[in-house]
Amino acid sequence: MIGRLQAALDFSVARSREAEALFKKWAPRVEDPEIQALFAELAAAERGRTEMLSRMNPDELAPRAGEVPDLADLLVDVRTAPRSTLEKTIFAAIRRKEITASLYERIARLEGEACSFFRAMAEEDRRSARALEACVARLARRE
Repeated sequence: MIGRLQAALDFSVARSREAEALFKKWAPRVEDPEIQALFAELAAAERGRTEMLSRMNPDELAPRAGEVPDLADLLVDVRTAPRSTLEKTIFAAIRRKEITASLYERIARLEGEACSFFRAMAEEDRRSARALEACVARLARRE
């Protein structure tokens, strides 16, 4: 049980660090000030999330020893090519947000002491995905 939960935490920390780096990398490259501001906001949110997740231990995710569902189907890495376009990068970020939201929802259902934190993160990821979708629409209107 602990191994699966630790793997989920390790995955979450790594994805959060990668997301922060991605948004920091792209923020200064984007000409649109609203998208630039969103990327800066998302990078800061990921930074805070990394800090909180890094301090958690697997015992906080489930209330007692027992069977924990396999989470491997949600530990999916979505990569972007090093020279990816902004639009492709945003699509990858949306997909990542959808995956982590699903992972956090599943962890929240374990009803551990951190379940409200994971519910909140899942909702935050869903909101972020919608904001990123709006960026794609905004970019499409400019073309």
